Amino acid sequence: MKSLPKRPTIREVAAHAGVSPATVSLVLNGKKAGLPEETCGRVRAAARALGYSPDFSARAMVTGKTQVVGVILPDISNAFFAEAVRHIQTELSAYGYGVMLCNGGERAENDLACLRLLAGRKVDCLIFTPSAEALSGDNAEKLREALSRAGVPCVFFDRYYEGAAPKAAADNVESGRRMAEYLLGCGHRKIGILTGPLSLNSSRGRLEGVKKAFEAHGLGLSEKYVAEGRYDIEAGAEGAKRLFETDATAIFAFSDMQAYGVYRAAREAGLSIPRDISVAGFDDAVYSALLETPLTTMRQPVGELASAACRAALGLIRGESVPASFSLPAELIVRGSVGRIN
Repeated sequence: MKSLPKRPTIREVAAHAGVSPATVSLVLNGKKAGLPEETCGRVRAAARALGYSPDFSARAMVTGKTQVVGVILPDISNAFFAEAVRHIQTELSAYGYGVMLCNGGERAENDLACLRLLAGRKVDCLIFTPSAEALSGDNAEKLREALSRAGVPCVFFDRYYEGAAPKAAADNVESGRRMAEYLLGCGHRKIGILTGPLSLNSSRGRLEGVKKAFEAHGLGLSEKYVAEGRYDIEAGAEGAKRLFETDATAIFAFSDMQAYGVYRAAREAGLSIPRDISVAGFDDAVYSALLETPLTTMRQPVGELASAACRAALGLIRGESVPASFSLPAELIVRGSVGRIN
């Protein structure tokens, strides 16, 4: 039987790059402050040429750290979360950390299973977006207890329960207010609101912002114009059909995925966007600019929020004090899906 080839050592990488083993360790662990970029490039090139990869299991036995951050997201098929994990992985890899990703599937029981799995793998920290179900009723208390038992530092991303910290999330109140102001400024007064699950801080915040905009114009928001649903295409289509039964002239969907469902329902109903119904979304997902009628939406600062979550996670791992909250408003992106009315 042919024996496996011997793994290259850090000393061999150092000799190949013409540096010390300590320098190799610093570069490959992302601790390259003060080192010339040319030296860092030589070390990385030598590691690639020799096929070197650090022995993280051996290191973990010595340091008690795995150099892995666990990430739990509710739906990785959602373009917003797919973009978020791309930024998270890029950011953490620059500091020598790997990512172990779990998909909660918008189920509370899955969130708890993911939490147990990642705690068992001894990840150094969690970046966590709970499911809507996990933030509802008794499930929220179960989640708090599970996090406490896990004993793993945690940063919440986008969604969180009351009192959770640290967290990185968009300023949903201001973002919801700004989109509502834009729609009102276009002459719309009967605006259908397609919320996400109201167990989520993001949904509640956006709805609060909408109501603030209405109040500033001396208007109220009737319950008949509000439809609650999941953040997905199917729920968007279902909610749109309910709102089509009202006299709404515009629909503000609290996610672009929902807005895609509104487009589908409008097409099936023979409605033209924006001639017959105006549509606005939230997230600026990858396909929103490519629709036949490009979607007016709020662009979440996903890169900045992911970077803030990573900085907080690294700070917790190092035992540093980190800000309790990081928040940025979303940016209004005006395209062709909202018409003006008199």
